Amino acid sequence: MSAPNDPPKATLYTFDGSVWASAPRLALIEKGYSDYDLDVKVVDLIKGENFSPSYLRINSKGTVPTLVVPILETTSSEVSTKFKALNDSKSILEFLDKSRNQQILDNKGQGDSTPAPVLAPATIEGKAKSDALIKAVHDDNADPNFLLLGARTLEELEANKQGLPGLFVRNRHAALLKYQAEVESSSAGGDSTETNPRSAAMIESLKKWYEDKIKSQELLSQVYVDNSAEAAAKLVEATAGVWAGVADTLKVIDEGVKGPFALGDQLSLADLHVIPWLARVLAVSSGLPENKGQQGGEDIDALDRALKNPILANHANASSGVSSHVRAYWASLKSRPSFQKVYADGLH
Repeated sequence: MSAPNDPPKATLYTFDGSVWASAPRLALIEKGYSDYDLDVKVVDLIKGENFSPSYLRINSKGTVPTLVVPILETTSSEVSTKFKALNDSKSILEFLDKSRNQQILDNKGQGDSTPAPVLAPATIEGKAKSDALIKAVHDDNADPNFLLLGARTLEELEANKQGLPGLFVRNRHAALLKYQAEVESSSAGGDSTETNPRSAAMIESLKKWYEDKIKSQELLSQVYVDNSAEAAAKLVEATAGVWAGVADTLKVIDEGVKGPFALGDQLSLADLHVIPWLARVLAVSSGLPENKGQQGGEDIDALDRALKNPILANHANASSGVSSHVRAYWASLKSRPSFQKVYADGLH
């Protein structure tokens, strides 16, 4: 916790089980940030806390991670500090990379502290390669979050309903309805202590947000809350498409990675985006029926077996499984101390 006279700090809003919230956690370690450099607040996605009106004022997308940073021009003691929120992992990682480097440390007289390697590409060609890899793992066609909640068969779906996917969707749906009702109540009966809207316009904006969000989650809610057979069939079809997207993304990684790391011998921003995506894909793969009871081997073997599932039999990028190149790349990523700390309790 910051003391009253301490300079204002950034605050990272995160959740340990989130795919993309893992990216800034990796970056903080790789860049040498200390526990005192910023505050960390947990937003429990399982409870739907990211949908609360108070959090939506920080991040209108209702996602994690969010990094709230003080605006430099307002950090002196003579003025009130103003803040801005960075609401996606790409902008957050770029900010963390630029905000701690050797020149800044030298200027502060901290040149002998923990090294702060530059993670951004040094060349135009490197940036183009980095951007292509980052774009690939963030593509909706290979969405790692949907992969967790989807199912390739109705049998897998029934198992999901009893496990984390079912709990997650039901809790999220309940949270959306709860917060929507609170906002509606505020609209009908004046200000609410919990939501504390500052104006009628804010209330109307929140009402529209909840309406749109609930509609966007309709397929998952119909499957996991309403037990709709028709929606279940659509989910199974959509899941097959995302697995095909995973195979295509692995092809991009296979062709795009140039050394032990994405851009060669040194870890870069691109690696910090690939790690969370691949970790989630492997976590989901390990729980699939074809991997139940498998003993020994590498964690990436589970993905290899998933790619060879009959649903991908006609997909060219899946038939050969995980390439030796991608396997070697994953081994390099796992060797990083940052990886071992962020994923100490297992892949997620």
